[in-house]
Amino acid sequence: MYLVRQHQKDGSIKYFIRHSYQSGSGTWLNKGLFDLGYDPEKYIVYVGDRAFYIDPAVEEAISSQGVVYNDKELEGIFMPFLEPEIRRVVEQFDKRGYKRHRYSKAELAAMQRDIHSFDRRRLCFLKFCHTDIENLSNQPLPFFNILLNKSRDEIEQLLEGMEFMLSPPEKRKYLYAIFDIPGRFSPRLTRFIPDAQDQDLIDKYLLEEICWLDRDSTFLDQGAVPWETKGIHPYLRKYLIQYFDVSYRRPVTDTGAGYRTKRDGSVWQPPAKSADKKHFKAMGISAKEFSRMGKKEFVLLFRRKAKELHPDKGGNHEAFIALQQAYQVLIHRKKQHNCK
Repeated sequence: MYLVRQHQKDGSIKYFIRHSYQSGSGTWLNKGLFDLGYDPEKYIVYVGDRAFYIDPAVEEAISSQGVVYNDKELEGIFMPFLEPEIRRVVEQFDKRGYKRHRYSKAELAAMQRDIHSFDRRRLCFLKFCHTDIENLSNQPLPFFNILLNKSRDEIEQLLEGMEFMLSPPEKRKYLYAIFDIPGRFSPRLTRFIPDAQDQDLIDKYLLEEICWLDRDSTFLDQGAVPWETKGIHPYLRKYLIQYFDVSYRRPVTDTGAGYRTKRDGSVWQPPAKSADKKHFKAMGISAKEFSRMGKKEFVLLFRRKAKELHPDKGGNHEAFIALQQAYQVLIHRKKQHNCK
C-alpha cells in the first residue's frame, strides 16, 4: 500500500490509499483502496499521550477488497500526519532491531533485471545528485530494490516525493541526467556539464527521449497505465513542463555588482511564472511585497514562517513542505535579480 498526493486546481491536496498488485500476466497494476480526502489526520484516533490507532473504517474498507497487509504498513501511510512527538517515538522504535539483508552482486542483478533504465537514472541522481551517473545506473546496487514489486503508479508517487525537495539548480541537472543527455554528447569530456552544451541540441535530445519513453511499453504499459486523452502521458508531460520552466538558456551576464544585466546593459527582471501565485501564498506575501523585499529581508521572513509551521513545533506538515518549496524557487529568483 502507498499514499497518493493529488494536487487540485485550487492548490489543495487530496489524499488516497492505493495498492500495487501483480496480474496473472505478471504486469504490476494498481487500484484505489480508500479516499482519505483533504485531511487524513481525521482517521487517526489518539489514546493517551503516545498511543494511537487507525479508524477501523479504513481497515474494514481495505480488507473488504481482499488486500492483505499488516499494521506497520497502515501506520506508514499515516506517519506524515501523526503529531510530531508521537511520530518521533514511533520512528525511533521502528529503527530498533532493524537488520538489512545482504545480497550478492549476482542476486541483485537477477532481482533488478527488469527495472527500467529511466527509473535507475532518476533514483541514482536523487541519491547522489550528480550528472555523471552513466556507470552507476547500470550497476546492481542495493538501493534500487526500493523499486521492486511496485506498479508504475507507485514508482511515480515514490520518485515524485523525492523530486519535490530538489532546488531549481538541482532540477536543471536532474532533467539533463535522467534523460541521458550526457550520453548524446559522448565522448566529450564536458558532456556532464549542461551549460557547456548547445541548447538547441539539448532541447532536441530531450524531446526525442520523452517521445520514445511515451511509446515504450516496458515503461508505460497501456494496460497498467491507462491514458485515454491524446498527447504525452502525465508521468512524462510534467518533465516537459519542468524543463522549460528551468530553461538552460542564459540570456544575461553577471555584472559582478550583484545584478544580472542584458547584453544592452539594462537590468534584467526575472520573468513572471505561472506558479508564482501559489509560492507567494505559501510565504504569506503578495507579488508586490516580494519585489520590494531585499534578499536578507526575504530570508528572515522564511525563517520566521518556518518556525511557525515546523511540524516539531505543532505546525502543519504539508504547509511546511509548501513553504520550503516556495522559498527554494523564490530565493533563486531573488538571487538572479538582486544578490544584495
